[in-house]
Amino acid sequence: MQTPRTMITFKSGRIHFNYRVGGILIQNEHILCEAASKEDFWTLPGGRAELGESASATLLREMQEELGVHMKIERLLFVVENFFTEPIDSWHELCFYFLMNAPADSYFNQSLETIKRVDEVGNHLRFDWLPITKLEAFPIYPPFLQKALYEIPEHTVHIEEHSSRFEE
Repeated sequence: MQTPRTMITFKSGRIHFNYRVGGILIQNEHILCEAASKEDFWTLPGGRAELGESASATLLREMQEELGVHMKIERLLFVVENFFTEPIDSWHELCFYFLMNAPADSYFNQSLETIKRVDEVGNHLRFDWLPITKLEAFPIYPPFLQKALYEIPEHTVHIEEHSSRFEE
């Protein structure tokens, strides 16, 4: 009997809380980003953590589910407290971003082509390699990533981000 999955996310009033883990995969001065479904912005690949699951286990699971690859985690780069608003609700998101590498024989090391996949529940996923030097031209969330990825920090950095995902 399989234990039901419980994502660490909840809503209290008009505020959502979300615990997310993301991966930073760099290839030829480009970073792999995921096009958010039904939205017009980019995020780093990853997903919600589950109860009883470590951050690194979450990232490895998500990469396997979304990309079909067993990634190698190098180290934790950013711990982010992300506060953002949408037209109806507000969000408080805690996210861990890890630097990761694909296996040497992985299709990730072959080209910078767009990757389209369908996940285990039928969601259509799109991943593109965005040039690091031009990230400010793309709507990427959380926005601190547009500048923070120019130079990978030597030590883990804590970020507190406040932003909005809509134009008023």
